[in-house]
Amino acid sequence: MTGASPRIRYFMIMRGRLSVVMLAIAVAASAAAADRGLPEGRSVHRLSIVDSAADHVNYLLYIPPAYAQDAVSDWPLILFLHGSEQRGDDPALLKDLAFLSFAEESTDFPFIAVIPQCPPNAHWSPRIVKSVLDSVESMLRIDQDRVYLTGFSMGGYGTWQTAAAFPRLFAAIAPICGMSDLPEVPRLTGIPIWAFHGAQDVNVPVTESRKMIATLRKSGADARLTVYPDLPHDCWTMTYRDSRLYLWFLDHSLPDGARMASSPAQ
Repeated sequence: MTGASPRIRYFMIMRGRLSVVMLAIAVAASAAAADRGLPEGRSVHRLSIVDSAADHVNYLLYIPPAYAQDAVSDWPLILFLHGSEQRGDDPALLKDLAFLSFAEESTDFPFIAVIPQCPPNAHWSPRIVKSVLDSVESMLRIDQDRVYLTGFSMGGYGTWQTAAAFPRLFAAIAPICGMSDLPEVPRLTGIPIWAFHGAQDVNVPVTESRKMIATLRKSGADARLTVYPDLPHDCWTMTYRDSRLYLWFLDHSLPDGARMASSPAQ
């Protein structure tokens, strides 16, 4: 995966995939607002939580324009975990993420996107991530068989941890340049995984992703790794601007009944 596919080809392929994975979008006579009055595009939210790290968590929600024009379909969702520099209590720190820019530039982006903000001086807590997901699912029409998880750097490690804590919650995950979490391998073997890393990364060595994916494969997991030979720690900009990641997400869904059985690690 060395570069973005041509945008026209992306839109054509995406439309074809959507005809299979979700109901065709019927454009309403007037553009209705999103569920519960939520606007299309970006909106910032504050969720009260009970957690040792914080009493609330901010999150940015992106709703594609087509969602508000469709009163029937359930939509796939991508849950995105940022890196350490975006931690804090200021949602403005989330505004320049490559993932969000790509979603907004792609007029046919077929996902709702949720970007929680990790509390200051903390690392990703799977409980907090799940609380944000629960809140969004209570407000919007989400296809619970097509919820995907990704993140970079600290968020890459958070992706490993959150998927391991809730192993039957996500249809597929994409951790990017995150530390490995080998003890969690047994809980991850049933999840399709595509990891990414820059070979020149001096912050998190590429060996972290290599050993994690190698161990998962030995355990029988559907796991792949893309290594960018010339990229440093920031390999996420290229990854999130390549349509093939999103097409890969759409190729995966949970088996019937799997979400009902989802439970956190004890």
